[in-house]
Amino acid sequence: MKKKISSFYYLLLAIALMIGSMVVPGGKLQAANYDKTFIDQIEEKYQALEDKFTRQYKNDLKKEENNYEHFLRKSSDEQKLLEKLLNEDISYLEEVFNADYKKLEAKYGAVNSYNTKLNQYKNQINPDYSIGAMWKYSKESDKNYSTSLHWKLKTQINPDYSTSLMWKYKNEVNPSYSTSTMWKYSNTVNPSYSTSLMWKLRNESNPDYSTSTMWSYKREYTTLENTKKSIESILKTGDEELQEARNSAINTIQKLRNRTISDVEELRDETVNKLIKQRTTSLEDISSLRDSLFGSGIQVKPLYISFNSIKVFIDGELQQFEQSPIIIKGNTLVPMRAIFERLGATIEWNQKQQSVLATKGDTTINLKIGSTLVLKNGQDIKLAVPAQTTNSYTMVPLRFISEALGAEVKWNGDTQTITITTQ
Repeated sequence: MKKKISSFYYLLLAIALMIGSMVVPGGKLQAANYDKTFIDQIEEKYQALEDKFTRQYKNDLKKEENNYEHFLRKSSDEQKLLEKLLNEDISYLEEVFNADYKKLEAKYGAVNSYNTKLNQYKNQINPDYSIGAMWKYSKESDKNYSTSLHWKLKTQINPDYSTSLMWKYKNEVNPSYSTSTMWKYSNTVNPSYSTSLMWKLRNESNPDYSTSTMWSYKREYTTLENTKKSIESILKTGDEELQEARNSAINTIQKLRNRTISDVEELRDETVNKLIKQRTTSLEDISSLRDSLFGSGIQVKPLYISFNSIKVFIDGELQQFEQSPIIIKGNTLVPMRAIFERLGATIEWNQKQQSVLATKGDTTINLKIGSTLVLKNGQDIKLAVPAQTTNSYTMVPLRFISEALGAEVKWNGDTQTITITTQ
């Protein structure tokens, strides 16, 4: 009986203490003086902020992933095209050399003094004969031959090859790759990531988070007026800092993307140039050897390697454009800056007016993106299609630009080739 009374006593005492904590000196119960509507408004403002940046992050992530996939696909397609062209060329050369060797063998095979000469020639035209002229070209063309020119290009565009250019790019846009740019961006806007900016804003807006701004207000440690000023400032500053963090992340990724594109395309072009040079050297060695052994050299057709479906030659030199030429309504458009500079013109770009002024000698051309009217030396000329933007590149009508700058333009529909001859 004493135990029951004792328990009941302590229960009454606890209730009395709870009530006592709510009683003011006059003996009345103390009512909560905080404005619940204000608390709800702040929670809604915070939620709107979180929703805004979550949405923006998802859009940014999707866009950057698409940019990465687009460039990866483009680079992979170009490498496959290079492989195809090289394999076709080696097959062609083998066919030419084997046919030539058979003719020489038929002519000189019965002559003992030519046996050594025929073997020498056979070895040099054999792509499997180590240190032979044809082997050197074949080796550099082989994507699976470690350290070859083609192998180096293939590995640099392989996103699974550690430390490659594409591997670094892939990781920077991967929000699951620790320390990457997108990982940091993801955590910054994540309210569940401890110490993140969004986490701090959520807690400051939470009236039940101990020591937060809204918690202090709910417990009447601060006035409504002071709390409004404080929390509004916190959310406003947080909004600005979140946007700044987002802009910084996207800027970093875009710089990396541009640098990766530039490095990969520079490596691609360098690889092609070195392969063409090795081919030329190998063929010169073979032809020179044939001449010394049999009295005449051998000629083969040249190899052209272009990653654009439309090939553009300027004064006999095959052009490589970062953005492939496109055809619109029968008109070929090419990257503005590349074509102007390769035709010897200087350009001035007006960002505000979205227009360009090109100058070459006494000729000036003024064109505006989206407009079919062009000024050449002050006179209006109407274009069939306007200059326009494709994949962030300003594209201009090739024939008009070339002819306006004094060049002759010829089109071969069968080979999808444009030949430009400057004067």
